Amino acid sequence: MPALPQPGLPARQPMPDRAPVPARLPAPARLPAPERSARVQGGPPWAPSVPPASTFSPAQSDSAPSTGSLPAITGGLIRRQGTFTGRITRDGSTEFPAEPSRYQLYASLACPWSQRTLIACRLLGLDRVIGLTLTDPVADENGWRFAADDGDPLTGARFLTDLYRATDPGYRGPFTVPLIWDLRSRRIVSNDVAQITVMLETEFRPFHRPGAPDLYPAARRRDIESLTTLIFHTVNTGVYKAGLATTQASYDQAVEAVFTTLDALDERLARRRFLLGDLLTEADIRLYPTLVRFDAVYYQMFNCNLRRLSDYRYLWAYTRDLYSHPGFGETTDLGQIKRHYYLSSEWGHKFRIVPIGPQINWTEPHGRTRMHG
Repeated sequence: MPALPQPGLPARQPMPDRAPVPARLPAPARLPAPERSARVQGGPPWAPSVPPASTFSPAQSDSAPSTGSLPAITGGLIRRQGTFTGRITRDGSTEFPAEPSRYQLYASLACPWSQRTLIACRLLGLDRVIGLTLTDPVADENGWRFAADDGDPLTGARFLTDLYRATDPGYRGPFTVPLIWDLRSRRIVSNDVAQITVMLETEFRPFHRPGAPDLYPAARRRDIESLTTLIFHTVNTGVYKAGLATTQASYDQAVEAVFTTLDALDERLARRRFLLGDLLTEADIRLYPTLVRFDAVYYQMFNCNLRRLSDYRYLWAYTRDLYSHPGFGETTDLGQIKRHYYLSSEWGHKFRIVPIGPQINWTEPHGRTRMHG
C-alpha cells in the first residue's frame, strides 16, 4: 500500500455517473426499497445442519441489553474484543474440538461483523458442518431478537441476550453477533469477531470443501494482519467514529482517515485484483462488509459523504467482483441492512423511515478477471 498522505484530504474528481440501471423490485411485503441483491428473501444463506435441542430457561438480569453496534466513543476502538474467547481446535487440545454438527453460528445479515463470518463459512463449505441461526435485522430495546414466533428453534431463546446470560448469568454486555454456540455444553464458545473467521480458516481445515481457498495462508499472515489492522482502525470502525462523532474535530479526523485509506486502497487495486494480488484472503473478507454498506448507509446516515464508493473506479469494480464470488453476494441483503440502521432503536433515527435508494447494479461487469498482481 502506498504511504498515506499527510492530513488534509486531496481534491478528487468523482467518476462520471453511469447511466441508471433499472432496479429489481422485490415483493413489497418483504423489503421497503428496491435492491439489486442476490438475496432479497431475508432467509438464511444455508439451512441449519444440526437438529433442534431442548430449550432452556434464561437467567434474568436488570442490565439494559446492548447489541454492541453502538458502543461509546472514547477516542479508542469502536468494536471491542470479544468477551468470550474460547478456541475450537482441530487437534483437540481445548475443550472445544472441531467436530461437524456440534456448533451453531448466530449472526445477522444486517451486521457487518457477522457478514465476514458468513462469507468465510460459505467460501470454505463449512455450511455443511456448522448450523446457522439468523436474528431479526431490527434490534429494539431488548437487543437482537429472533424472528420466529417461538424464538430460536434450537434453544428456545427469544433474544440473543438469553444465550449470553445462559452462559454467564452475571454478564452485562455488550450482546454482540456473531457468536459460536456449543450445542454440547450449551454455552457460548466465542464472540471474538477477529478470531472466529481465523478459527474457521485454520482449525476447521479438515472439513473444508474440496478446492476451498486458503484464506489465511501461513506465508501471508503478517501481510494480512498488517493491512487489516489499518483497515479496521480507519475504515471498518472509521465510519462509526465519523457517524457518532460529538465534536467537529473528531468528525473531521475520522472522515479524513476513512477517505485517505479508501484513496490508498483504490490506488492499490488499480494494480491487483484482490488486496494481496491474485489471492482472495481474509483481508478481502474483512473489508467487503464495510464497502457494501457504504453508499446505502454510511455515506448518508454517518456523514461519510465526501465521495461515494461508486465514485472510486477500482474500489467499486473490486467490490462488484467480490459480490460475484460465492459467499459475498448471497450474504448481502441491503434491505435488511437498511432496516437495521434506520429502524433499530439504538441508532436513534427519530422518523424511522427507510430510504428507497440508492439503486445499485451489483451485476454490472467489473472487468477484473483479467488482472494479475
